[in-house]
Order: sequence, then structure tokens, then C-alpha cells
Amino acid sequence: MKKYIFLFSVIIFIFSLISYLTKKGKNIDATFSNTGFEIVNTTKDSVLMYLTINKPADSTWVKNVNGIFGINSSQLRGSVWVQPNDTLKYIPTLSFSGNVSFGTPPQNCPTEQFVNGINILEWSVNVPKGSNEALDLSCVAGVNCIMKIDLIGGSDWIANGKSVRSIENKKMWNNTGIYGVFPYGCTNCTDTDGKQLCQTPNEKPNTEKICTPTRNTNEKGGTIRISFFGYTLVPAK
Repeated sequence: MKKYIFLFSVIIFIFSLISYLTKKGKNIDATFSNTGFEIVNTTKDSVLMYLTINKPADSTWVKNVNGIFGINSSQLRGSVWVQPNDTLKYIPTLSFSGNVSFGTPPQNCPTEQFVNGINILEWSVNVPKGSNEALDLSCVAGVNCIMKIDLIGGSDWIANGKSVRSIENKKMWNNTGIYGVFPYGCTNCTDTDGKQLCQTPNEKPNTEKICTPTRNTNEKGGTIRISFFGYTLVPAK
């Protein structure tokens, strides 16, 4: 009888151990899965999307744009046409820091084509251990299009103590007070220190640091969906 009780106890222990390791494995996968990207063109027209990545610090960072979203370039910047109602996807295997703009590469000042300047979505994700993921929709240099950013899955993105899961800029002069958005000329969210002369007059700065959602140290995963909803003004030819 004691032998059967012992065997039963061993079986229970084995099943418990398997259950624990399975759950632990799932938690590990959820914790360490990389943050991915989607580019969505919601309009009926093709749009030229520019990807610019920051110069990599070392070999643990994405080194060029080649192959990302179908871009064919070994440089730090490249572009690709996104077809109407199409979605491009990319999941980086390395740390990844860069930005996306539409119709033009990033510019600090208005251009003949985009007289109200250019807005971008910028990020730093899958960062080294001990760092924080961060992103923002920057209208510091103006607004040429409407972007909506959906932060799908993964752990929370936090700005000034508030969970942020969706970010969308508005037309020029209307971006103060939106979580995740830098207003025009507001280089530090709450002030305009260091702004370009061409960014005058600027929008009213925010009263609190709400412009840059971040994640807790070592947290990542889920998808950053960047949707293009069209230009705010028809680009000049």
C-alpha cells in the first residue's frame, strides 16, 4: 500500500513539474518576443513611405534598411510604395531605432511640396537589457499627413502615468494635449528649447510630459501598427 502511495505521489509531482515548466516557458516567450511593425495604407492611392534608421551603436542593432518592408537598399534610409489598402509587416530580430514618414524623408522645415512641414513616427524598440522601449508621433517639424498608431499586444505603454494604446495626430496647429504627440516646434514636449527658426510661431507646449510613451525596463512584444490616413494638404507637384 505504501508503495502505491509513493508511486502516486511521484506521478503527481511529475505532472506538477511539467505544468510549471510549460507555464514558465509560455511566460518566457511572452516576455522576450520582439516588438513588430505594420504599415497600413488606408487610402485609395499608393503612398511613398520612407524608413530612416539611426546609426547603429554596435552589431546588436539593425544596421540598414535592406529587406525591411521590402526596401532594397543597404543605406540608413530607403523608401517603398505602399499600395492602396495594403499592409506591410516586419519583426526585427535586433534592437531597432528609426522613424517613418510619408511622401518625403524627414525634414526640419516646411518644403515647397509640404508647406506645413512633415510629421514622423519615431521609435526605439527591442532595446538592450536595462533600457526602455519608447516611441512618439512627432509634429515638431510640422504636419503633412494624418497617422494613427495602434499599440497592439505586449505590455503597457505609459506616458505621464497613463496607459497609451492609440495615438493619432491632428491637422496643423491642433496637436497640443494629445498623449504620444509632440506639438509643432515643441522640441521637449513642454518647451521649445532648441527649435528651428523655421518652426515659428510654434504651437502651445504641453504642461506635462505626455509626448513619449515608454515601457518598463526589459518589456517588449506586440505590434506597432502605423496607419496612413492621407495627406492634410494635397502635395505640390
